[in-house]
Amino acid sequence: MKISQIFITICVYSYSILLEIIRYTLFPVLKGMGNKKGWNLAERQRLPFAVRDFRDRKVVWVHASSTGSAKQLCKFLEILQSRHPDDLYLITAVTRSGVEFLEKNKPASVCAVGFLPVDSIFLIKKTLQHFRVSRVWLLETELWPSMLLTCRLMGVSVGVANARPGDKTFNRMHSLRFLVSPFFEYFDVILVQSDIYRQRCLSLGARDECVHFTGDIGDFIQIKRPLIDDWQRLRTELNLTENHFVITAGCVYPGEAHVLRECFDILVQAGFPCKMIVLPGLPDSVPALLEKIGGNVTHLSDTKTLRVWDIAVIEKCDIIDEMYKIADAAIIGGTFTGEGRNNVWDAARFGIPVFWGPRYHSRNRSFDVLLEAGVAFTVQDGFELAERIVRVMKTDAKDFVVAQMQFIESFNREQAIPESLIP
Repeated sequence: MKISQIFITICVYSYSILLEIIRYTLFPVLKGMGNKKGWNLAERQRLPFAVRDFRDRKVVWVHASSTGSAKQLCKFLEILQSRHPDDLYLITAVTRSGVEFLEKNKPASVCAVGFLPVDSIFLIKKTLQHFRVSRVWLLETELWPSMLLTCRLMGVSVGVANARPGDKTFNRMHSLRFLVSPFFEYFDVILVQSDIYRQRCLSLGARDECVHFTGDIGDFIQIKRPLIDDWQRLRTELNLTENHFVITAGCVYPGEAHVLRECFDILVQAGFPCKMIVLPGLPDSVPALLEKIGGNVTHLSDTKTLRVWDIAVIEKCDIIDEMYKIADAAIIGGTFTGEGRNNVWDAARFGIPVFWGPRYHSRNRSFDVLLEAGVAFTVQDGFELAERIVRVMKTDAKDFVVAQMQFIESFNREQAIPESLIP
């Protein structure tokens, strides 16, 4: 063993012992305050909660920090599941919001979810042994000394996905390179967002053959229909059946509410009944949306209801994925008024036809890609929107299905990260 590794091992054991002392002395004292402030001290001293049987299965531990990286984690899971469909996953985060996001959005392949245990050798080793973890993936560039040392001592491989050491992080790490480099040397694969980050990882001690430029996983998209169980469950919770034709309009602003009303009324009059879900672009715009849509509009504060409805404005955060997931068609809000940030992939990734107005201005290339493939459509007003929906879903349905199948096959092939980079 190198002298530097011996020194690092001594440092990490000292750090781990200090954390154990704090855990047994200070945490009990802070229990009351921690409960009030939401520190989740008790949960951070326990193993992540198992949600399914993981015995006799290969388990991979994937860790994120906050809500932002938790979202990247879910996208990265899609890549891992495609590469290793039989594996199960233990997923953790540092922040409460990150854990809540993972709990809400975990796929069926997740066997346990929770907070990252306190970074002591004892708790990390206990977690690795309990779940019989075969590999660890870290999102972005978090270094947890006890986790990394314990993995090395137990022979558990560690990789980094979406690595992006920013200026401050890189400068701090580089000033402590003698402490950081042994950890970077241990990573057997590092997937970086750009060549700049690749060079930074190399300067911090990563091995050249282990660092690969793959782009931002946040931009990684695989177009596919949702799992039937999720689709049915979400529809049932909203009092929808499998036979309902559902249109989801995401990030809608009051200035375009009349477009949705006109479209809905024309569809009904044309014998094409539907259910329309409207998600507000701004929380404080709900009263104006309800007023401008008018008529038989229902105001919901949750995605679970027993009420019968035709148009529902749902005032709840972080549900756009779920609402696009259950839709048969999608409308991108803000594109009739030129407001907001229009991410068409939120809807397009579920393999449904997508419609938008003439004033789209964000991510123009993404809109053009879908338009050229014949799987998305620009309209000018509510009348044309209704007419186009009927044409795509009924009159020219066969043509759309062919275009969609061809686009999904070619797009997913181009987007795929080479399998050789995912051990």
